[in-house]
Amino acid sequence: MIESEGITENVESWRTDVVSRIMKELPPERVMFEAADPKVFNWYIREFGIDVNLFVDHSQIVQLTCLRSGIWGTADTWGKIASFRP
Repeated sequence: MIESEGITENVESWRTDVVSRIMKELPPERVMFEAADPKVFNWYIREFGIDVNLFVDHSQIVQLTCLRSGIWGTADTWGKIASFRP
């Protein structure tokens, strides 16, 4: 699991370069990112898709699940997330 501290938490700007490098170097199914804020998990889903492994607080599970399902979102994701699986 990759801590959000220093990447998306307590920084002036998010270190998206670090996240992108990790995702390029490791298989996505072997990586889990901490996403402590809805803005953060919204970004992860927008950038890496609905199957990105995220560690969220238990109080945010419904919001994350709805975002992944496409039934909840912000202006940058609403209507743009497809979750069809064969």
